Amino acid sequence: MNNGFMRIAKRSEILPGEIKPFFVDNESIAICNVGGKFYAIKDECTHMEFPLSDGVLDSETIICAYHGAEFNVKTGEALCMPAVEAVETYKLRVEGDDIYILFD
Repeated sequence: MNNGFMRIAKRSEILPGEIKPFFVDNESIAICNVGGKFYAIKDECTHMEFPLSDGVLDSETIICAYHGAEFNVKTGEALCMPAVEAVETYKLRVEGDDIYILFD
């Protein structure tokens, strides 16, 4: 750990437009690559707790594969029904090829 940040992945593991699930500190996290910028959200839809990493990334929007709920990967905001609650987001830091996540 480095100032609360923990290495979670390598940039090269997650291609642009991809979502990858990671399990860290008993949390399932989805890392999204939006045009070379990385965002981390809890890998659990707030509608029915299915993994968001099974879904599709459309620009800054992750679409749940199971019921079509949509979330902004930057803010976690729920964008459409059936989800009404935001999904938790995490702060990331990229150094070289390494991606670090901050856990409070």
